[in-house]
Amino acid sequence: MARNHSNGKLSGKKLKKKPEIFLDKDSDFASIRLADGIEAKSYERDGFVFLEDRKGKIIEIQILNLSKLADGLKRTA
Repeated sequence: MARNHSNGKLSGKKLKKKPEIFLDKDSDFASIRLADGIEAKSYERDGFVFLEDRKGKIIEIQILNLSKLADGLKRTA
């Protein structure tokens, strides 16, 4: 049996790809959005802020002192 109808075009739909990266050089800040969700908990470790949903899944990572991180990476390379 042949299929003579379509279910719609996929090309017409906008698909969001993760991770989404936000960079603000003026504020020396970057954010990496890993998954959709609502923040239930956040904590800071070594200049990084981790945001978790209520299931404990990390949905976003924020880098607080981006220039300091870049300087440290240059020294170790």
